[in-house]
This record gives sequence, structure tokens and C-alpha cells, in this order.
Amino acid sequence: MPRDEENAKRLRKEWYERNKELTKQRSREWALANPEKRHEHHRKNREKDRENHNARNREYFARNPDKRAALEAKRRAAKLQRTPCWLTSEGLWLIEEYYHLAQRRTELLGFPWHVDHIIPLQGRNVSGLHVPENLQVIPGAENIKKSNKYDIWGI
Repeated sequence: MPRDEENAKRLRKEWYERNKELTKQRSREWALANPEKRHEHHRKNREKDRENHNARNREYFARNPDKRAALEAKRRAAKLQRTPCWLTSEGLWLIEEYYHLAQRRTELLGFPWHVDHIIPLQGRNVSGLHVPENLQVIPGAENIKKSNKYDIWGI
């Protein structure tokens, strides 16, 4: 690194250390004034760092199998709680067929397919049921992007 760049970097770091609170305040104000730009910035960084993020998650859960088991148990419990008692044997059979279809598409097309709950079981604003009418088979990447979100307004 040339000497001028090193000096500029050192000066920027010193200024930041002297003005840390001001920098944080300006950052917060910008984030509040520009929510769309902030969201886009975070989305780009997440995409860029996806592999590292996934690797860190795998390492974390390898070191903490109890935490992984707790999350899986929570998911199973939510699914059980969201499966209504009035669901018929035909409805249960249809649910199994969705999972079978996802497995077959994964095998045939060579990339993962997931069974997605259109209205998530553990959504923030609304929760759906574990019934055939609330299921769809979609590419895994789309399901992961969707996460536990449901667009109420269809926008």
C-alpha cells in the first residue's frame, strides 16, 4: 500500500475514534431516512456473504447440537399445533403427496424443491394452518428467500 493511502487510512481511523458517537448518530439518521436503500444494501451484502453465513451456521450448529435440536423441536411443535383436528385422512394423504412431489422434483431436476406454507406457520403478522390448501411446491431458493413472510396485500 502506498504511503499516502496508509496515511489517509490512519487519519480516517483517528477521526472516527474521536467522532464515534457522531458517526453512529449520522448512520442511524441515514438508515431511518433511507429504509429502501438500507434494505437493498443489506440484501446485497447478504447475497455476497451467503456462503460464509451458511458455513458459520453449519459450524455453530455442529458445536451446539442442543440448540439445533431445540429449533427443530419448536418447528415440529408448531406444525403439530397448526394441524387442525378436522383434517381428514384424504387431507393428510394430500400433504404426503406434496412432500413426495418435492422429493421427486429434486431428484429429477437436480436442485432442491421445498414444500412451502403459503401462509407461514410461524409468521410475524399472520399464521397459517398445516393443510393442503396452504401448501405449494416451489424451488428451495425461493422458499428460503420467502422465509416466514406473507405479503397480505399481494404487492
